[in-house]
Amino acid sequence: MILRKILISKILDQIKIAIIDDGKLIHYFLEYEDIQQSIRGNIYKASIDKNAKGMDASFIDIGLGRSAFLSKFNPFQKEMSKTSGTYQISKDNFLLVQAVSDYDPRKAPKVSDFVALPSKYCVIVSKPKFFGISKRIQCQKERKRFNSLKKLSNKDCGIILRTSSINKKIKDIKNDITSTKKRWREILNDFKKNNSQGMLHQEKSVLDNLVREFINDKTYIETDSRFVYNKLKKDLPRNIEIKLAIKNKEIFRKYNIDDEIKNIFFKKIKLKNGAFILVEEKEGLTVIDINSGSSLNNKKETLLNINKIAATEISRQIVLRNLHGLILIDFIDVKKPKEKKEIYKTLYESMRSDKSKHTILPMSKFGIIEITRQKRGSKISNIIGEKCLVCNGYGLVQNKISVCYEVLENVIKNNIKGKVSIKINSTIYQNMKDILNKHKNNSEIKKIKFKLIEDFEPIYDNRELYEII
Repeated sequence: MILRKILISKILDQIKIAIIDDGKLIHYFLEYEDIQQSIRGNIYKASIDKNAKGMDASFIDIGLGRSAFLSKFNPFQKEMSKTSGTYQISKDNFLLVQAVSDYDPRKAPKVSDFVALPSKYCVIVSKPKFFGISKRIQCQKERKRFNSLKKLSNKDCGIILRTSSINKKIKDIKNDITSTKKRWREILNDFKKNNSQGMLHQEKSVLDNLVREFINDKTYIETDSRFVYNKLKKDLPRNIEIKLAIKNKEIFRKYNIDDEIKNIFFKKIKLKNGAFILVEEKEGLTVIDINSGSSLNNKKETLLNINKIAATEISRQIVLRNLHGLILIDFIDVKKPKEKKEIYKTLYESMRSDKSKHTILPMSKFGIIEITRQKRGSKISNIIGEKCLVCNGYGLVQNKISVCYEVLENVIKNNIKGKVSIKINSTIYQNMKDILNKHKNNSEIKKIKFKLIEDFEPIYDNRELYEII
């Protein structure tokens, strides 16, 4: 089993969580108390929005002041592949729905009439009398052991056992199902009683999700917050060790996590063998390129090994950065079918632990592997970053030389003659001096007497690099 270390830092109302498996950062979460950053997982009583018209589309009102798009999304389609029937819970002009995506500036959030309420060992679903077991539980002995739990599903709901129920006591799983069913009945009662659309259930906080999703038997937790310590101490199983760090000790810096988090913004990821990966993030597409770098200086290194090492690191970066949509990975010069299969297998196995639904296609004849990954929340770069006012999201700014020529163009094209004083930022001061010296005999420059005033103001955009005075 993986040795897992979880670090939790709290400052004022901000909570940061880093999950480290076998010494490598695999997840990073950031949340602010009392601010809901995502509606995904929330359950609503919704009404049909008569004012929202679309092309053969269903738009509904969930009480947030904006229409939502009703889809037939079902995250447990594989588990339910052998069953048929409707999952819809409705009354009069109202539906019980669950948010499956967040608001987006360009489109409405998606909701589904298939509703699932997850807990530690099970998921209660809006499919009456259904009983299913996660496809990831392949041990037939375990699957047979769970048959005694079938009777717990009823006319109001179905049950799916999660992968986390492997090797757990039947008694503990029963208790989890019972408490989750109780919450499910409360949601159904509220749906019947409420006279208008609105939220019936809010997805739990990041700390609650941590206990539900990321705790295994070999988990060690360290936090610098007494509040977090007391809350988790109450909710955690007894065998999980949690430690309260010494006051005023920055635990992220102690374990060098701060540097790794900052690297999330970097396109370039260096590998230990001298190769590197380039990650280009766009709205719905991410392109990842592998470069051999200095790795081939080692004569024993092979392109196959470089690609396999890169594939393992890429799988970690996809999860860590929470990349979603279409992901294209361009591997280095792969021609042999056997090598293509080997690289694909490495990537596939590395992605098996990913909780987001994803599909990995075999490598194409051009050496490219395509991955589609379900959107679960925002990319980390969007959560802890914002649009650059200088480069407008391109990641590049105008270079110093071209800025200098822009200044000279303003002077020359506007027929400014005689003495010209230019207040110029220190970062391009020397560049401007070099250009003027290089072209001192040019007729357009000779007729102007330049006076450069070195300015040490910080750079925010190109307008603050210079001022003609």
